[in-house]
Amino acid sequence: MNRIKEIRLQKKVSQKDLAESIDITRQAISLYEKNLRTPSPKVWQALADYFNVSVPYLQGKISYKALDPFERALYDHVTVAMNRAFNEYALLPEAREKILKAIAYSIENGELD
Repeated sequence: MNRIKEIRLQKKVSQKDLAESIDITRQAISLYEKNLRTPSPKVWQALADYFNVSVPYLQGKISYKALDPFERALYDHVTVAMNRAFNEYALLPEAREKILKAIAYSIENGELD
């Protein structure tokens, strides 16, 4: 389950205001929050940028808050690098997902020490 609604409510932002800020419909936000529709990579990034979190954290794949500041910085750096790579190479969504999960697993389990 993604964290869109959780973070939106924490920040006290309405669906309408969030939708307007990232140039999508309020209905799309509602569908994303209910997991009835999946945002495109571009929308995931816009949402993550809006809330100042990483895409995998927003997607519910990692518990970003559990990472120490060094790990957060490392994860954010790797995520940015991977997003650049994904945009330059035609990776299938399944391959991208596997790579991000492997990175998140490595960080969360201290395998980068």
